[in-house]
Amino acid sequence: MALLKRASMPWIIRTLGAVALALVFAAGVAVPAFAHDDDDDNEVVTYGPNACTSVADLPVPASATCVKHKSELDDGVTETKNSYTTPESANAVRLAFEQALSQHGWTIVETEQDVVDQEWDYTAIKGQRRVKVEVEAQEPDEGTGTEFTIEAQ
Repeated sequence: MALLKRASMPWIIRTLGAVALALVFAAGVAVPAFAHDDDDDNEVVTYGPNACTSVADLPVPASATCVKHKSELDDGVTETKNSYTTPESANAVRLAFEQALSQHGWTIVETEQDVVDQEWDYTAIKGQRRVKVEVEAQEPDEGTGTEFTIEAQ
C-alpha cells in the first residue's frame, strides 16, 4: 500500500508541473500577438485580375496580372496591398520598378536584396506617401515568372 502512495505522488507532481508549464507557454505565445492592434474588422480582401487598384505615379509592368488586393483602415489611414504575377524575370521587374520610382519622383529610402534567391525590397516616399515594393522570383514548382507586391499608404 505504501508503494502505491509513493508512486502516485511523483505522477501528480509531474502532471501539475506539465500543466503549469503549458500555461506559461500559452501565456507567453499569446502576449506578443496583442502587441500590435491587427483588427481584421476593417480589412477587405479581393481576388482576381481586376481586383488591384493602381498606385498613382507607380506603373506596374504591362505583363503583370493582379491576383489579390487587400485594403485596410488602420488608425485612420487606408493601407492597400496589391499582389501580382508576371512571366518576366525578377531582375527585369526590379529594374523596371527602379526606373519607374526614379522617373516618377519617388525617393528610395530603404532597399534590401538577396541576389541568390532573386528577392528585392524597396521602400520609397513621395511627399506624405509611402510605398513598399517587394519583388521575388517564383519558386520552381510555382512557375518561371515573378511575383511582386506593392503596399501603399
